[in-house]
Amino acid sequence: MVNVRKHDVFVDVCTQRDYLLAEGARPAVNSAAIVPNLKRLVALARWGGVPVLSCVDAQRPDDVRGLPNPQCVIGTPGQQKLGFTLLPNRVQINSDNCLCVSLEVLQQHQQAILAKEHRDPFTNPKLDRLLTEMPGRRFVVFGVSLESSIRLLTLGLMLRHRPVTVVYDACGFWDEGEGTMALRQLAAKGCELLTTAELVASMAEQLRRHSKRHLFRRRSVA
Repeated sequence: MVNVRKHDVFVDVCTQRDYLLAEGARPAVNSAAIVPNLKRLVALARWGGVPVLSCVDAQRPDDVRGLPNPQCVIGTPGQQKLGFTLLPNRVQINSDNCLCVSLEVLQQHQQAILAKEHRDPFTNPKLDRLLTEMPGRRFVVFGVSLESSIRLLTLGLMLRHRPVTVVYDACGFWDEGEGTMALRQLAAKGCELLTTAELVASMAEQLRRHSKRHLFRRRSVA
């Protein structure tokens, strides 16, 4: 596994069936456009060994009983992440009110998956601790939805003085106008905004250089 201190960390937000499939309970209006970009980002993570911190919405059945069109209810197919967003070496971290989670979790696994019950990912204490204290050169954010969870997550990261990039054409939204306003707000706050193509091109070159240096060191030692 890569050294998280020296590498970017991907933050994958709510890439779940209810939000990204046409038959989902509440698909993003641009879901068809962003799914190919999400696949490219996950493929980059697989190829380059990029650590991935994932959060998913998880609503308890009792909390949504009687509500119209509930989304991401625990135990339903719609709550599941899309298959391509799951990496082989992953761990599911149980959600509770305890801060007990190792900051080295992404040294042991390539992907850590945590649940949240509210729009703001920082309402999960374990996720809050990882986002606040976990080492990482930069946090690269994508997923659903731009105008709610991603906006709150990005503002929270910047408030904690963490370097953050939003891959905006890999972010789903339910309201295009609100999504555009969220991007303007993040840009005004100093957030870096990149397209998938821009991020993949820059990171692929960085990863190739790192791989060549690592191979050269191994040959030198041999």
